[in-house]
This record gives sequence, C-alpha cells and structure tokens, in this order.
Amino acid sequence: MIKSLHILSFIALFFLSNLIVAQEEVTSDDVNVDDLGDVSDGFKDNFFNALSAKAIGNHDKAILFLEACEKIQPDTGVVQFEMGKNYLMSNAFAKAEQKITRAIELSGESEWLLETLYDVYNKQTEYEKSLTVLEKLARINENYEELLPFQYLRANKNEEALAIIEKLDKRLGEDDRRILVKRQVQARLGANEARDGNIEDLEAAIAANPKDEKSYINLIYLYSKKNNTDKVQEIAEELDKNLPKSDKAQLALYKIYLEAGKTRKGIRSMQKVFESTQFDTETKINVLNDFIQSDATDVEDNDIDNAINDFADQVEDVKAFNALGDYYLKRKDVGNSIAFYQKGLDIDNKNYDLIKKIALLSIDIKDYNKTVEITEEALDVFPAQALLYLLNGVAHNKLNEPDKAIDQLESGLSFLLDEPKLESDIYQQLAISYDQKGDTTKAAKMRSKVKTLSKN
Repeated sequence: MIKSLHILSFIALFFLSNLIVAQEEVTSDDVNVDDLGDVSDGFKDNFFNALSAKAIGNHDKAILFLEACEKIQPDTGVVQFEMGKNYLMSNAFAKAEQKITRAIELSGESEWLLETLYDVYNKQTEYEKSLTVLEKLARINENYEELLPFQYLRANKNEEALAIIEKLDKRLGEDDRRILVKRQVQARLGANEARDGNIEDLEAAIAANPKDEKSYINLIYLYSKKNNTDKVQEIAEELDKNLPKSDKAQLALYKIYLEAGKTRKGIRSMQKVFESTQFDTETKINVLNDFIQSDATDVEDNDIDNAINDFADQVEDVKAFNALGDYYLKRKDVGNSIAFYQKGLDIDNKNYDLIKKIALLSIDIKDYNKTVEITEEALDVFPAQALLYLLNGVAHNKLNEPDKAIDQLESGLSFLLDEPKLESDIYQQLAISYDQKGDTTKAAKMRSKVKTLSKN
C-alpha cells in the first residue's frame, strides 16, 4: 500500500485553514525618545544610532548599538523593546520574544508592546500564544477585534470564531473577509460532521446526485483516513469526470499518480492545480513542495518544465521562488536554481536564507564576482554575519585578490560568537590569502590556529 497520502492536507485544506485573510493593520505608537529620562550622552548617542540603523533596515547594527545602551542601563524598557523589534525584523524570534517579554515586565502591558509580541508569536505560527495576546489587545482597543475571527480559525476555536463574527457584523456590518472566514469555519464544522459520517450514506447521495461536490469531498476524506488509496483515486476520478469544472479532485489525484509512478498523469493534475483559480498561492506552493519531495523530479519530461514555468509565470511570491529554486537544485540545475532564488531576493532583498543560498551556489559554479557582489550588498544589511565575510573572502581568494580577502576575513573574525567551525574556516582562508601574498610566516600562523581549533 502506498504510504499515508495526507489527502486532507490538500483537499480539506482548501476549505479549512489555508485561505490567507488580509488583516487590517492597527496603528501602533512609536517609541518617544523623550521618555528615556535622565540618561548619559553615550546612551543617547547609541540609542539614536540604533534608531537610524533600524530605519534603513540595518538591524544587526542597530542591535549592536542597543547592546551598548543595555550595558549602560540594563533595565530600560524602551531598549529591550527596540532590541525585540530588531530581532523580530531579523527573524531571530526566540531572542525577540525574550526582549519583548522583558520590556513588558519593565514597562507594563502597553498596546505597542503587546502588538509586537503578537507579531513575534504569529511569525512562529504559535497561534495559541498569539491569540492570548490578541485578546488582551482587543480589551485595550476594540479595533483589534477585527483580527480575532481569523486567529480563532487558526487556533481551531470554531465556536469562538462564529461568535466574534456575529458580534462584529452587528457592530460594523458584514465584511467580505469575515464572510470568507465564516465559510471556512462552517466548512470545517461540516468536515467534522463528515468524520462521523457514513460512507454508505455519502455514496448513496452521490448516486442520487452525481453533481454533489460536497459528498465527493467528504467521501474522499473518509477513505483517505482509512488509507484506502484505491477508493480515494476512484472517487476523485469520478468527481473529475462528473464535475469537470471543479479542480478539487486534482489535489488528491496528482499525489496518488506521482506515488504510483504515473508521472505524466501526476504532472497534468499538478498543472491543473497551478492553473486553477480555485486555489490560493499557499496551496499551490504546498503542491510544489510535495512534488519536490517526490521521485518524479528525476524524470526528464517537458510536461514537468511546462508546469513549473506556468506556475512561475503566475506568482510573485518569495516562498514560491524559493521552492522553485529548491526544485532545480534537486535536479542539479544550479543556473536555474540561482535564477529563481534571485527572483525571490528581488522581492525580499533582506532574505538572509536566499542570500546565503545564492552566495554558496555561485561559489560552486565558480561565479566569484557574483559571490562578491551579493555578499557585499548583504553586509550593508547584515554587518554582523561572520559567514558573509567568509564567503566574500573565499571569492576574493579565488579571484586572486588576497588583500581584499584578508580585509573581509579579519572583519568576520570580530563578529564570531563561539563558532569554532566558522572560525577555523576563516583562518584557513587567511592562510590561503597569505600564501598568495608570499607571506609564508603568517600563512603558517593561520594554519596553526586551524590546527588548535580542530583539537577543541
């Protein structure tokens, strides 16, 4: 039997929880620097420098200035808050949570502190925690109530979601976003009913009305829970035949076909998902990622490339381009892989993961000028990332530019935080740089450091 298909993740997902509802922003107060109180000039200089660095997106540098403030006055709520915001913007969520929580301990549960903590939990998909914070925010400012329906949906609190939607509809009138959430909740409750449903009743309903889409989907769900792949395929194909304008059967069929080795059929089903207006981008990315994990990526087939290219033409999404880059990397097509990672980086030029992937791959294909270019641009945003200095130094060494390499590598050493492997790699590159300069004494000294680190 084919291993568990997780069909619900791709079919019921469409109804239940994968629709991303636009959330209305609630304006938060910014920090008032005048509230710093009686502090030293050194504290103020570092604090203002931190705000300036944050304003241009240089969060690593902002954190360094704020750490200087923290050494001067360890228990200042506004410093902890600013550090938390910069860690959040750098995707260092654990540190962000720690700093924001500390700021709340020092300054109380103010609206803007709670809002930032809510963002921290949201980014980590810790929906129970984010919901608890959002409920506190709603008690402070009723405007936050408009975010509650979607959060209740994500936390699987269906009755609470319906109750707050009813309350908001009475106060504000109906809203398209709340209508979508309400439909999702109702579909989820319907799926819950389907768990206890009777297969025979659903089959009878389809026999009586072959156009009953909901019965097909509930039946597919029940058979998938029983790991009855043959019946899932049979019902999905029947749905596709009787309701050809519905693309929902393809969410089951593409995976079944791929795992059964029916690659051409699987690719065609996947292509229908990509072309369909019935699914959001997130669902399509899930399908793409699932495809990447399959063995079908090893198949040379124009249909695969056509499906991938069609999908790429439809989206402007960082996660999608990252997934496409991963796909081509699995196929050992590094050129296309870099091209898609670059498309993602063009949308989000502060995406450190994409920067690292492009820099490493450009070294692999000996495009050292590309490595230098991307790491130098990245260091303007991430000046405390020692790995970027290392990669830049590697590229300069490969370009026979030892002085530039030494400058970058020595800078990288100053940002190391108990990273012996990275430190060893930097010293190894410094040895290469000094070899190029003909300075055998310093080269030997660098290799001695590498040897010492290897013993630790």
